[in-house]
Amino acid sequence: MISKTIAELIYYAEKHLYLLDSDKIYFTNILLHFFGANEPYEGEIDKVRIESMEVPDEIVSEIFEHCLLSGDDEKEAERKADFALGIVSPLPSLVNGAFEEFKKNDPATALQFLKSLGTSNYYFQKTKVERNKDWTMTFEDGPNITLSINLSKPEKNNKDIAKLLTTASTNYPKCALCVENIGFYGDDKHAARMTIRYVPLDLAGERWYLQYSPYGYFRNHCICFKEDHIPMKVERKTFDRLLSFVEQFPSFFMGSNSDLPIVGGSILNHEHFQGGSPVLPLFASKDKEVIFTSKSGTKVAKVDSFTNTLRISGKDKEEIMDLGEKILNAWRIYDNEELGILHETDGNRHNTVTSYAIKNGEEYQLIIVLRCNITNEKYPDGVFHAHPEYHAIKKEGIGLIECAGEFVLPARLERQIKEVEESVNLSKEEYLKKYPDMSLFEDMINAMKENPSLDAGSYIGQVCRNILRNVAVFKDDEKGQQAYDAFLKEALK
Repeated sequence: MISKTIAELIYYAEKHLYLLDSDKIYFTNILLHFFGANEPYEGEIDKVRIESMEVPDEIVSEIFEHCLLSGDDEKEAERKADFALGIVSPLPSLVNGAFEEFKKNDPATALQFLKSLGTSNYYFQKTKVERNKDWTMTFEDGPNITLSINLSKPEKNNKDIAKLLTTASTNYPKCALCVENIGFYGDDKHAARMTIRYVPLDLAGERWYLQYSPYGYFRNHCICFKEDHIPMKVERKTFDRLLSFVEQFPSFFMGSNSDLPIVGGSILNHEHFQGGSPVLPLFASKDKEVIFTSKSGTKVAKVDSFTNTLRISGKDKEEIMDLGEKILNAWRIYDNEELGILHETDGNRHNTVTSYAIKNGEEYQLIIVLRCNITNEKYPDGVFHAHPEYHAIKKEGIGLIECAGEFVLPARLERQIKEVEESVNLSKEEYLKKYPDMSLFEDMINAMKENPSLDAGSYIGQVCRNILRNVAVFKDDEKGQQAYDAFLKEALK
């Protein structure tokens, strides 16, 4: 009975979403009309159960089932459930005001308030995120790598793709990060965003917004996006914005993807960053070698990592940005044909960086990973990208998260790992007949057959380490390291 579900939702919102008693009738009537009910539920609801809820999954499930029974397809049922939770969530203006008040006393409390709200109103789907499969690999020749098979992000199926052919084209919102997403009901091209709440920030004198990711690739995974819908661009201003964020919220890191395809993020048409609170493996890596120290004590060091990573640390933000800009500008025009590095071909630029900011006490850190997106006949998907032999595990872009040692792996691997483990005990003919896509995993199956102590998680961890080695523009050999040192000497002179 949908009227009972509405009564439960209203009580849930009162206890978990700051709904005021004076607003309950108003929102009840909106929801009754929206779901086609004639009158409110007059019976008893289990208030104790609702008060104990950490997330509204049970109520969402009831709404979803009602919509399916009423003839809606699954996508529309999801949108209607999102609408119901969004309509009883605090207005954006109230969220903004509360965030600012919390921030005055303790920035970390403000961040937690926004995360808790997103969890309570089903924007951050905690139950789905907790289904992700996570593990850590330890290596003697470099930093740890953490891995996660992400089961929370929905994958498009053929039916969804087919619908797009008959869906009217629209440029509203322009992309998934635009400010206009807030309160958007959703359609076949754009996800529902009734429950999203973001807050305004000033980063380096510009208007930005902070929201949490609904998919939670790591702890407190958040996104900062620029008010204007403009393409990603890595420049000195990028470093300024990142450092501005961690100055305001020192409990979080903030990072910028590269501004080019292959080595950049999945949304290059809207300037944005990603951050959170975990100490990702790259951040915990020690300095391998200090290569420059200024008179004021600002240091530039090579980081012990599988990629070519530099850490600029000190108390002087301007000096840190100066050094970061020097490295960026030198890298933008760097060529080394012998190593396959060309900064530009046919008018297309290739060299850029992935960057992160961290604040530890009075010290700032700007971490820079050198990237190159050049392709050739042998590596059409990218010379300094995951090579073809590893595409069965990870073909998607190696962005700021992976470069920091946190690999987000596709959901399909949950099924494929089980099939690999079964195939180890079968002949090639048998497993290919049963699981045709195991042809992509022959190297993995053979390795596990040859070494019975090698499990699937360890094999995948080794692949991810090798992918980071692919990403490295200066390889870990004599020729590569000599070129790396020569580049840094020229860049920092």
